[in-house]
Amino acid sequence: MIRAGRATARSVTGPIIVGAVLVLALVACSAEVKPSAKSSPGATSASTSAAASGALKDESAAVLAWTPPAPVGTTQGMLTSRFVPGPATIPSTADIISVQAGSDSTILTWQLSSATDNSMAGFTLGFANRAKFMPDAVRLVDPVAQKSYAVNTMTLHGPAYDTYYCVCSRFPTHVGPDPVRMTSAYPALPAGATSVSVRIPNFAPVTVPVTR
Repeated sequence: MIRAGRATARSVTGPIIVGAVLVLALVACSAEVKPSAKSSPGATSASTSAAASGALKDESAAVLAWTPPAPVGTTQGMLTSRFVPGPATIPSTADIISVQAGSDSTILTWQLSSATDNSMAGFTLGFANRAKFMPDAVRLVDPVAQKSYAVNTMTLHGPAYDTYYCVCSRFPTHVGPDPVRMTSAYPALPAGATSVSVRIPNFAPVTVPVTR
């Protein structure tokens, strides 16, 4: 009888101990899985850094308030209204925005406008004997050295013939009241050049400063 009682006591105590261990394990696991209410130091640092760097700053007002730079020179002239070579009869305005001189090239930024809407304007700006639909007749002239600079060109070699393209904006076929902005690349100017004369076909020459 004593042996049977001891055996019963052991059989009851064992499951109680095992159950207690399981309960403690579950409590420990739930405590580990429970997320912390505090943000991690890394996340706080990243958000603070982004705010400090201004990455989320609203810049829309500055962008909308931007205005184009004022021209450094303006000249009046005529643009053609014909597809084929002919007299230029449309009064127009050419604004020189800048002539930026670098060590390897010179960049002319300019624009055309006309009170009369003109869909053939660009043909005034190219050479009639080698029309490539590009404004390659515009020149820069160094008034001191009396040297004329043509637009830089690149040549493509084909099986039948070679053709060239100027390093410039697309051909401005349409010019109206809203100015058409263009850029062209020229050879580098001498280091001492401080101004150039911009020569546009059928426009009066205009001398403008050189920026570096």
